[in-house]
Amino acid sequence: MKKRICILLVLLLTVCLVTGCADTAQNDHSSSAGPAAAEKQTVELTDQNGRTVTVEYPVERIACMQHHSLDILTQLGAQDQIVCTEDDWKTDLGEYMTDVFPGIEELPTAGTLSEPNVETIASFNPDLVILAPQCSEDTIAQFEELGIPAIVVSLRGEGKQAEAQNPNLSDADSAYTEGLQWAVETLGMLSGREEKAEQLWNFAMDSRAYVEEKLSDISDSDRVRVFIANENNQTYGDDKYVGCMLLRAGGINVAAEDISGYKEYSLEQLYNWDPEIIIVQDRYPQVYEQITTDERYQELSAVKNGKVILAPYWTKPFGNPDSDSVALGELWMAHQFYPDRITAEYVQERAEEFYQEFYGVEFTGSVG
Repeated sequence: MKKRICILLVLLLTVCLVTGCADTAQNDHSSSAGPAAAEKQTVELTDQNGRTVTVEYPVERIACMQHHSLDILTQLGAQDQIVCTEDDWKTDLGEYMTDVFPGIEELPTAGTLSEPNVETIASFNPDLVILAPQCSEDTIAQFEELGIPAIVVSLRGEGKQAEAQNPNLSDADSAYTEGLQWAVETLGMLSGREEKAEQLWNFAMDSRAYVEEKLSDISDSDRVRVFIANENNQTYGDDKYVGCMLLRAGGINVAAEDISGYKEYSLEQLYNWDPEIIIVQDRYPQVYEQITTDERYQELSAVKNGKVILAPYWTKPFGNPDSDSVALGELWMAHQFYPDRITAEYVQERAEEFYQEFYGVEFTGSVG
């Protein structure tokens, strides 16, 4: 009898221990499971159009109608909270999104950056709508009338601009750095992923600090002269992020003196600038082919010297910054300009770390 009692006590204790461990594990999982597990709070914030918006967070359902925000939310691990996005995400970001955001091709779309479909978006019952600065005031007002919190993300820290594509900034580098930091931290807070947002921003700043250290002694006169070629004979001039990117990587944007914002250039202007290097984004392969094969471009120094570069998808030399533009793009660009100072091996290592840590997938790109 005593033996049986002892066995029963042991079994009872084991059951209690297992149950306790299971409860603890469940609680640990719930605490990191996302916004549903967190206590709701209310915040009043000023978005990047200067509007005051009240949001109850962490939000569970996000209508993301701004492509950079879609990418940042993916890096934060908030894919499951996104209920719809903009029509042209694949063109605006790139094919790589299908790898880092499994299932994105089945995600509903609801209009463009400039013309989001309010009725369609409202049908998804979002807790938050993220809009691009191209969106009209009338459209934003419709969300307000419906009682749906909507914030504008422009990635710039100097407030609303008269033209979304052609900002006029007093200090472009500070504006884009502060604007990107605000976007990362705000999206992290609203999605319930503040810790991940902090890690993401710290990674970006570590990369930037590394580039600054390696290129600290390069004088203005020694900077590489670079041109960014986009589709439809358009380029990024003054007050666009890629100009800041070039400067931080030890280059200079040859178009900045004559062009402000995102505008068309002429072949005559391009020959007058005669850049040492021409960079084309990966989403414009037809532009790369035109410049490297069309006889009209063959007397340019960059073409004659084989210095026309098709930028990899993960570097994002865009008009507005993405978090990986700073974390990886500035680093890659500095390597292209000064490979003796920043090695391909180091860039590869950082890219692999970034993709594993923030996308949760293996990096399959090439440094070049």
